Amino acid sequence: MPLGIYILKTVPGKEKEVQKKLLEEFEFDEAYVVTGQFDIIAKIFVPLTRRGFEELKERIAELEGVKEVKYLEAIV
Repeated sequence: MPLGIYILKTVPGKEKEVQKKLLEEFEFDEAYVVTGQFDIIAKIFVPLTRRGFEELKERIAELEGVKEVKYLEAIV
């Protein structure tokens, strides 16, 4: 099944709010607030195509508090 790993930069102080939305509204399997270049790393197993992963990225980018989104996809 395809695995998407998303890395996000957020507005300072919005990390927990964005993490909660990823887990509850977008149904990510895991989401962690981290330190370093990015603020959140999140993982989701979904039967999406490359276009589907890109559309999900665009939806996440629209969340309040999100400054940047990147993703990697893998087959596991």
